[in-house]
Amino acid sequence: MTMETGSSAKADARRKKIVERLVFDIIAFSLLLVIGTLLLNKSFQFDNEKIVKYSEKSNLDYKVYLKENDFYEVPYLGKDMLYVASLIDKLVIDFDYDFSSDDTESIDFSYSVIAKLSIDNSTGTKSYFEKSYTLLADKKVNMVNASSEKISEEVSVDYPYYNALANSFKNQYGVDADSNLTVYMLINKKNAEKSDFVLDSSSVMNVVIPLSERSVDISLDYKNINETSTIIKKRTMTINDYIPMILAAMFIILALVMMIKGMRNFNKLRKKKSAYDKKVAKILKEYDRLIAESSSLISVEDKEIIEIAKFSELLDIHDNLQKPIMYYEAE
Repeated sequence: MTMETGSSAKADARRKKIVERLVFDIIAFSLLLVIGTLLLNKSFQFDNEKIVKYSEKSNLDYKVYLKENDFYEVPYLGKDMLYVASLIDKLVIDFDYDFSSDDTESIDFSYSVIAKLSIDNSTGTKSYFEKSYTLLADKKVNMVNASSEKISEEVSVDYPYYNALANSFKNQYGVDADSNLTVYMLINKKNAEKSDFVLDSSSVMNVVIPLSERSVDISLDYKNINETSTIIKKRTMTINDYIPMILAAMFIILALVMMIKGMRNFNKLRKKKSAYDKKVAKILKEYDRLIAESSSLISVEDKEIIEIAKFSELLDIHDNLQKPIMYYEAE
């Protein structure tokens, strides 16, 4: 009786120590995981989805250079004046474009300057002839992590050349037509690779130059850009500091170690099944339809008890007698 009591006390003490270690493992795991999560969150910066406004403005200017003549003492005339077609030598057009946004962005710009010759009927509803000429080949500008970008280009237009083309067409085919030369800058905008937003649009500013076969007064029409739009920036995540991230990884690894130790201590508290228990459980599972479990001790009085070598022999007896196998576990 004394030996059994001492053995039970040792078992209880051992179980108490395991429980204490398990509680320590759970507390340590929780603290390490919380600290690691906080450090991990500190090492990253999260930006929520937001709307960013951007604006585009242009300032289109031009000079009309004159041929030698007896009247004008200046080499060129400025913007928004009247010009005599027969005195025009060339036009020099200045295209200025400004892009600005509320936030720093990375945007790829590509632009070109095209001259389009159009010869239309007198009502302007149908076209006899159209042709485009490249005055400035495609150029690219990259705005990298900036909030503004400026594009400035100067192009020269050989007015007599295009005027002669229009006059030749009308004289050769005898059509009553109006002819114009439209010079425009086309600017394409696209978000740079790995940007957190989508942008794909174009803007145009142009000058419409009337062409004439006679020396008459002409005026130039032009279109500037003055627009405000928005882009939607997606939610992004960037690394703020690598030191908290390394410390977070260490704390999380330690938390996993404590979780493994806790699982081992928890398994020690669980009742271990013996080989006998495992064997019985397997038999009951495989032959459940043949075995009837009894809630009380099976009476074997006045019955002949025959010992058999294997459980398989008991199955043969069941097949011959067509009676269930009775099972009762005696503690």
